[in-house]
Amino acid sequence: MLRFLRGLLCFSSPHTSTNDDPISEATHSANAIETSCLQCPSSRSQLPVLVRALSTSPLDSSTGTISSGTSTTAGSSADTKATECSTATESPSSSSEVLAKFPWPSLDTSTYTPLLQEDGTLQAPPHLSFGGYGSFGGRFAPESIMSFLYELDSFFEKSILDPSFWAEYASFQQTRATPLQVASKLTDLAGGATIWLKREDQNEYGSHKTRNIVGQLLLARRMGFIEIVTDCASAKHGSFTAAMCARLGLRCVVIMGSDDGRVQQEDILEMKLLGAKVLTACATSGLGTLRAAITEALRYSVCNHETAFYLMGSPVGPAPLPTLARTFQGLLGEEVAAQMQDAAGCQPDAVVTAVGGGSGAIGLFRPFLRNPAIRLVGVEAAKAAALTEGEVGVLQGSRTYLLQNSHGQIIDSHSISPDLNLSSVGPELAHWKNCGRIEISTATDADALAGLKTIQHHEGFLPGLDSSHAVSRTIDLARELGPGKNLVLLVTGSDNIDLSGLGVV
Repeated sequence: MLRFLRGLLCFSSPHTSTNDDPISEATHSANAIETSCLQCPSSRSQLPVLVRALSTSPLDSSTGTISSGTSTTAGSSADTKATECSTATESPSSSSEVLAKFPWPSLDTSTYTPLLQEDGTLQAPPHLSFGGYGSFGGRFAPESIMSFLYELDSFFEKSILDPSFWAEYASFQQTRATPLQVASKLTDLAGGATIWLKREDQNEYGSHKTRNIVGQLLLARRMGFIEIVTDCASAKHGSFTAAMCARLGLRCVVIMGSDDGRVQQEDILEMKLLGAKVLTACATSGLGTLRAAITEALRYSVCNHETAFYLMGSPVGPAPLPTLARTFQGLLGEEVAAQMQDAAGCQPDAVVTAVGGGSGAIGLFRPFLRNPAIRLVGVEAAKAAALTEGEVGVLQGSRTYLLQNSHGQIIDSHSISPDLNLSSVGPELAHWKNCGRIEISTATDADALAGLKTIQHHEGFLPGLDSSHAVSRTIDLARELGPGKNLVLLVTGSDNIDLSGLGVV
């Protein structure tokens, strides 16, 4: 097993489980610009949602996961291997052919209870599970923030079970339910199943992470934090976080990889105008991508743990950070389930999304995990394919799949999409992959550009470069499923990146 990143620390010794092989990962921040906070008027709007009750059949789970209030980590021994997947004991209402094709194990001991209700309100769940990660996840973190992580466990659980938290959440959530619309021309092009687009590009700043951002900001404010630090690849996430911090009266620090920042200067300016301090980071290899931003944001939160709350953009990091992200992002999938029931009278036969750190996949897939008839399909960038090409290791606080060499050193990733350019993936997705519950494929930069042009020419708008990776797989899957079936593709907002010379227009 590998040690937690030395690059996280402001000092020498981390707190980890028993480990033998270190990972060396340092980052450097530069161009730190502080601007005075612009206090935007508070904007309060209700969250209109279309809801149908989702099945609450129980999810069984593998053992060895972190639970609330403990310091143990999953897979802490150097000899620990991924939990062996056994056959699910629950008998779902689906054909034996489907069951034979998807022999995954059960995934969680808890009962999944939807937060969104039929009347459009948000209801606190009866309980909160911190499990569901199998032999992945864990809490590989510096001693200085262990007390904060323990406190976050209990405070998060208390807040999630409090109806007043969800009433406050609904009043501050800045988005309406994003549209779920039929892509008629894409459907005709495929000549098979009906393709639906979940239009997350219609969110403010086009981010598909707004649900998670709002939830964590309200949690941080309840805990008494005055400063928010967040990592950022595509500026959509950073811009929305900066705007929400201004509305809530919180200081905001956005950390981007230096390479990502270089091609998104206009967005960086907008963040500064919203009152954010913007830092840039690069790895020891010199690559300034999302990996460097996450590492630097973790380091910043360690050094400022008494005042700064780390809003993790992806479902990664030490426990319970991935649980925070999945809880709020799961509202995305619940919304899709409700909208499909209203529009088509059924649930989708498949849902598709691009996979980087896993924010979209965690949100879209989670409410459908229990139904083996629904295929969960993810597409990674070909040169940033941690689930496809990676091996198990520890990076940035948790045990997961990551790109590394034989000495445990992290291998640089590459993707035309900043959001997919990451050498690791969230631990829950690693668990789902190990259990065979999700289908993973890859797409090249050329595939992504072709997908972007396909959406542009057939549906009349520009999607994000991340979701463009999944367009070709969506069309192929529609042909495979055939007429009479339905599949949903998650679409994010377009990136404000110079694409001249890439043959897009």
